[in-house]
Amino acid sequence: MAVRLITDAAADFDPAVARRRKISIVPMTVQFGAASFLSGKNLSNEVFFQLLREGKENPSTSQPTPAAFLRLFEEAKAAGDQVVAILLSGALSGTLQSAEIARGMCEYDPIYLVDSRSASAGIQILVNYACKLRDSGLSAAAIAGEVEKLKDKVRIFAVIDTLEYLRRGGRLSGFAAGLGTVAKLKPTIAVRNGEVSIAGKSFGTAAAVKHLMKMLEEHPVDDDYPSYFLYSDDKGREELLLPKLKEQGKLPLRLHYCGIGPAIGTHIGPGALGMAYIERI
Repeated sequence: MAVRLITDAAADFDPAVARRRKISIVPMTVQFGAASFLSGKNLSNEVFFQLLREGKENPSTSQPTPAAFLRLFEEAKAAGDQVVAILLSGALSGTLQSAEIARGMCEYDPIYLVDSRSASAGIQILVNYACKLRDSGLSAAAIAGEVEKLKDKVRIFAVIDTLEYLRRGGRLSGFAAGLGTVAKLKPTIAVRNGEVSIAGKSFGTAAAVKHLMKMLEEHPVDDDYPSYFLYSDDKGREELLLPKLKEQGKLPLRLHYCGIGPAIGTHIGPGALGMAYIERI
């Protein structure tokens, strides 16, 4: 009886990496006007941000349907396999609810759903940990239990380059967005306990990166786990942060890169940078 690992497109996995590690990705629908795409299927991050820059209004994103999960659950049931699904924070999306509906429809006990309480590379960290546990021979129940223990240590801190996309998405008033543009306000956001919050506000990118480094110092990286440099559309933004961490001897030892996709990119826009990692408690 094998263990199948499932996550959703909000994890921002490289499709080739997911295939190599035998991780199934449930796609998310992204709508640009009349054009409809499936994230990770026929919409790359590069094309997404190009369309985002060109458009005057934000795209809309739709959570995966129960049917998308049910197909994978039924396949596992037919093969007699167990399932662990690690999904986008339930506080940010109805993805988890869709999976719960599908599990009920499937009527198959060894399906374990984990609310990651995170997003993007934060989910990746948990899924990759689950891969390691699966390959060591643990059952689905044991894997889900270990991931539940780890998920509260996942930290994400990021600097947003512009408030425009939060305004477009209705999460910020036009007045506040305009004020932020004039003042070159760069907020630092945090993903904690499944929700996104403002961790600080700085004037200018240099000050924002400095504040980001302060957050990393207050919540240090656990190098027993991989860490990720996050970027929305420009990997070159690493030059604003990583050399400074290296100078201070605080560059994570197991550092990887993760391009932010449509699920989060819709709201934060291009030019964002940050870190996702496990905090050393």
